[in-house]
Amino acid sequence: MPRYQATHSTHELLGKLEGEDLLRNREAASGFIRELHSRSDPPLYLRALIGVGAFIASLFLLAFLFVSELIQGEELLLFWGLGFIAAAFGLWKLSEKQGGESFLKTFLVVLSFTWMAVGKTLFVWWFVDGFDEYGAFIGLAVITSMTYFVYRLTIDRFLSCMGVSIALTMAVLEAGVPGFDGPGLEKILALCVLVVIQGLAAYCLLSGRTSEKFLPMAYALVGGLTLIVFCVNIFSLEDVREVAEHTGFSGVLALGVLLSLALIGLVIRAAGGRVAFRRPGIVGAMVVILLTGWFFPPGILLAVCLLVYGYGHHDRILAVFGGVILPVFLFHLYHDMQLALSDKAAVLVCSGLVLLAARFIFCRGKAVSCE
Repeated sequence: MPRYQATHSTHELLGKLEGEDLLRNREAASGFIRELHSRSDPPLYLRALIGVGAFIASLFLLAFLFVSELIQGEELLLFWGLGFIAAAFGLWKLSEKQGGESFLKTFLVVLSFTWMAVGKTLFVWWFVDGFDEYGAFIGLAVITSMTYFVYRLTIDRFLSCMGVSIALTMAVLEAGVPGFDGPGLEKILALCVLVVIQGLAAYCLLSGRTSEKFLPMAYALVGGLTLIVFCVNIFSLEDVREVAEHTGFSGVLALGVLLSLALIGLVIRAAGGRVAFRRPGIVGAMVVILLTGWFFPPGILLAVCLLVYGYGHHDRILAVFGGVILPVFLFHLYHDMQLALSDKAAVLVCSGLVLLAARFIFCRGKAVSCE
């Protein structure tokens, strides 16, 4: 294991720093670490349970509101939505006053998130009735911008931003770009533009130059980017095929080239910037990556981008996410090949041999660390 990936306990780390005379006040450092670990957000496993429980509870609460006919008419959707949002914010502020991780605090957080989910659903529903396909995107964008900086629950920030990204993608696929009429080419171009915008925005937010409060937004943008690639790559959208047949423009190829360029940028950054161009192994890798953009599906390139970024920046969430979606896209690539089973097996064997040969060349040339 590389030295920078070795794990140490807090006690060992403080002892080592104190032994090398790099830590003059151990008690102050310990207090600072405890303060960092005593944030208002619950642990990761509890966030997942909160999300699942709140989702189920919000569905039952919405069903009760409509079955009991408490909501009669579209004009009441906005009223009820804002009411639930205000009540959820009040419960959240009340939970912050509870010390530690008590049962009461957890209950208030779950109840607050449930009411917030119901309130945002009703709020967005009102926009859907008024703005058709783009109503969900407009409503989610408005309510997310209103609550993002005041309702500081990480899972709500992530799901809200994820909803904005998904709603925009679905609106583009369903209704196209407003003001453009054509065979669907504007949809594919709009998806490519969304990939560039979301990718650059996520990279900037994950660069460490912004506040940690934007991390949920960054991960949501990565999720939205993955959704676009899924739609174009795996679902084989009818618009994508029609545009390729009528205009010769391949959305899959365009996304592949864009993601290959992004992967080259990540490799250059991970290799030390301009110094990478002095290493023949890295230059050869960049040429190979650029060529793979013309042959490999964009989903595989996206997964590799996430793996490279996650490994280079020690971001386990993105590394694990990239490792999860990579087999999915590889599975799709294997079954999408119009070849016999024996030919598919030969392709897989040759691909494995090529990867092993590339690893041997890079390790021999010290382009990468093979420890």
